[in-house]
Amino acid sequence: MLKLAIDTMSKGLRIDNYRLYTKKVLRGRFREEVNVDLWLRKNNADVHLMFLKVFYGRPPYYKPWVEFFNINEHVKIKNMEIDYFDSPVETALLQLFAQHIEPGENMFVEYDNDKETKKQLEVGFPEPVSRLGYKLFNLGFTWFKDWYFPEGFMEGDQKLQAEKPLNETQKMRHLERIAHHVQAFLERINERSSEWYAERTLERAHSILRKLSDN
Repeated sequence: MLKLAIDTMSKGLRIDNYRLYTKKVLRGRFREEVNVDLWLRKNNADVHLMFLKVFYGRPPYYKPWVEFFNINEHVKIKNMEIDYFDSPVETALLQLFAQHIEPGENMFVEYDNDKETKKQLEVGFPEPVSRLGYKLFNLGFTWFKDWYFPEGFMEGDQKLQAEKPLNETQKMRHLERIAHHVQAFLERINERSSEWYAERTLERAHSILRKLSDN
């Protein structure tokens, strides 16, 4: 349950020498939604990291989801600088929420400041070989979509949606689709393999295919 993830954030999550925590959990637009601000602390110094919007679901009609947005990608705290993307902080945060997301539930992650992911999706690479998509794939998400929701200037930036499969049948269907797209990607990537944004995608693509062949 996503509420357990929020409870953990309210108590604080220790990551190396940092503490990730929330100062406020406010009611959202309706009773099942909350707005959360996440902060990072080191030696009694605090810096704002991002906002979360969490929907706890409305059975049997709507399943829960969480959205990460307004991410501070370059954090300065106590004479230290942290690049959020690919950091232990990002990994721990995604792992925490993925652990509490159940089958059929979704995660939305804003990636406008994530330059690698943004470029990879912009040129049409499959979501699972992108920097962010690969992390989510390894956390059990099997269906992806690149979204931009028009909501009267309240939609924010581009987001990657990731969903966990409802059951084994759906999971196999999703994985077959991923394998097809990743194989097609490998067959056409040579012309771009020297570009900075493609450097790690080949390794990810082969890793995904190996993992799928072992299942």
